[in-house]
Parts: sequence; structure tokens; C-alpha cells
Amino acid sequence: MNTLLLAITAIALVVLLALVLRPLQEESRPEQEEDERISPLLRGINYLLSDEPDLALQEMVQVARLRSEAADVYMALGEMFRSKGEIGRAVRIHQNLLARPDLPKSMHLQAHLALAIDFQTGGLLDRALNQYQKALEIQSDHAGALEASLRIREQSSEWLAAEELLSRLEQVRRESYGSHRAYLFSEMARQCRAQSDFAGASGYAAQAMELDRSCAPARMVEIELALREHDFDKAGAGISALREYSREHFPLSIPTLLKYDDYYAKEGVNLLHAFWQQSRDAELALAWMESVGRDRSADEARDLCAELAFVPNSLRESLRLQAVLGNEADAHTRFSRQWRKTAKNYACEQCGVEVVEVRWQCPQCHSWGTLHPKSEEKV
Repeated sequence: MNTLLLAITAIALVVLLALVLRPLQEESRPEQEEDERISPLLRGINYLLSDEPDLALQEMVQVARLRSEAADVYMALGEMFRSKGEIGRAVRIHQNLLARPDLPKSMHLQAHLALAIDFQTGGLLDRALNQYQKALEIQSDHAGALEASLRIREQSSEWLAAEELLSRLEQVRRESYGSHRAYLFSEMARQCRAQSDFAGASGYAAQAMELDRSCAPARMVEIELALREHDFDKAGAGISALREYSREHFPLSIPTLLKYDDYYAKEGVNLLHAFWQQSRDAELALAWMESVGRDRSADEARDLCAELAFVPNSLRESLRLQAVLGNEADAHTRFSRQWRKTAKNYACEQCGVEVVEVRWQCPQCHSWGTLHPKSEEKV
């Protein structure tokens, strides 16, 4: 049975327990009436176990009709609609619940959270955020609502609001999220740099690196700002620090070095050669040749390959080298270049998702700093 059916079965079992146990807590109802309610729910569970969710949903609708006053039945029904992708129907159920004057106070929090998840699943992030805020007004330390709100703020690139939510989450969970906060500050730095607020970019980058010296995006902002100001000593120190604390991401800084030709010609080339001699890092060599071939010329990239005496040691390295140095008339080169455009270059250590371009936050599990360059290619 798949995960969806297991979830729906669990919901149905919860409702069944509520129906069976409620008479022990409230005034008893006629046995026949209770049997009428339990029977369709049992049939619904049987349909779920038989992998027939559509028939199971019909039985749950029948349960709701027989027990129209029970909020827990409607909550379960709304979740079943959402799990089937019928977001509109789930929204209407949860909105109607919240509109009921007889809804128990204890159910308001659950209904707001359920409605928030409906909106979030449907991509209506502003409405979802509004419902999470209402849930937090009822219970200010609800970790799930804080975490979901944080995720939405990050999706919307609202980094200051995200950092505030992260602080609240730290207090609730009594944990430190220093590395996470460092990446939020690095995004603020990148945002300021894009808006030509270089002082703000420098300040946020410094805060990020104070929290986490291995925060590569913040370090790269620092390097670019130093090169822009022609402070080559500071740029060199930043490059060396990036190489020391985040070696796997160091090659991402090479296009920036090439953009500032006065630094690259005087110091950058020698620094990159020194790093190559120290480690013979294939990623460094390939990224360097790719940047030169793209931003300068294929001939200069070939000369660089000869200088480095670079020899590929894997299929992935061979394809990348062919894409840079090959002749367009060669079918192998055309294939390699097409492959290079769509090849998955980074993989998340947490969830395993693979992406083409570097991302500081995983698009699937939302962890920060968990995407690492791939060194091998699946055949």
C-alpha cells in the first residue's frame, strides 16, 4: 500500500475511534444511530485496504452526512479531499468549519492549520501565511506553524521576515540554528548587492561569515565587493578563506575572478595555478577551463588545458572536457555540449535530489548547504 493510502487509512481509523469512544464521554445515543454511522466508516476502511480510495471517499461523505455535527469527521474528510488533489473542496470544508458558531474552541487551531495546508498545497502562499498567522495567534509557540511560515517566507525571498521566524523557532525548540541564519544573511547580502546597496551587502556578508565560516555564498559576496573596490589584498584573503573553508564550492568563484581582468592577470592566474599544484583538483581545472572557454575563447581554454596537463579520470570529466575543447563538427562534441546543459551537477546529502545549477537551499527537503557537486556520472 502506498504512503497516501496509509495516511488516509490512519485518518479514517482516528475518526472510527472518535465515533466509538465519544459515547463513553458524552450522553449515549441510540445504538442503532451509532451503528449507522460506524458501518459506512468500516466499509470505507475496507475499501482503503482494497486500494479503492474513490469508494472509500464516498463512504466518508456518508459518515459526514450522518454525523453533521462532528467537526472531527469533516476535518478527516477535508484531509482526504486534499490528499486526492481536490484542493477546492478541502478549502470549502475547512472554511465552512471555521464559519460555524458552534465549532469548539479546541478545533479552531486545527481548522486554521488545515486550511493553511490547503492553500499552501494549492500554491496560494499569501493565504496560507495568513492562516498560519491566525493559528499562531491562538498558540504562539506552535512549531509546525512557525516552520511552515518560515518556509513560505524563504520561498518568497523575504529574508528579514524569515530570520525573525527562525528566531522564534529557536526559542520554541531551544536549539541554535546558526548555520541556517548564516545562509539567510548571505541571501540578504546577495539581495543588497543586486540592488547596488554595497554597504548593506558587506554588512550582511560579514554577519553570515561570523556565524558560519564555511558559508560559501557570503564569502563570494565579500570577494566580489573587494574586487569591485580594487582591494586586492582583501580579495586574495577572501579567496584563500573560501578555498580553506568551502573547497568544493571554490570553483564557483572563478567566473568572478575572470570578470575583473586587472586582478586576474596580476594575481588570479598565479593563485589558481598554485591551488592546482597543491591538490590537482579536477573540479577546479574543469571549472577554470569552462569559464575561460565561455568568457574568453576556446583556444585559450586549450592552452590552459595544456599548461595544467589535465587528464580526465572519469566519464563525467571526459564529457565536460569534450564539451569545452571539442570541435562543433564532431558528433561527440555536440553530444557532450547538449549533455552539459542538462546534466545534474549537484546532489543533496539529505534527500538525494539532483539539480543542474548550484542552490544553497535544497528545493526538495529545504535544508541549507546540503547540495554538493557530483564527481561521478551514472551510466
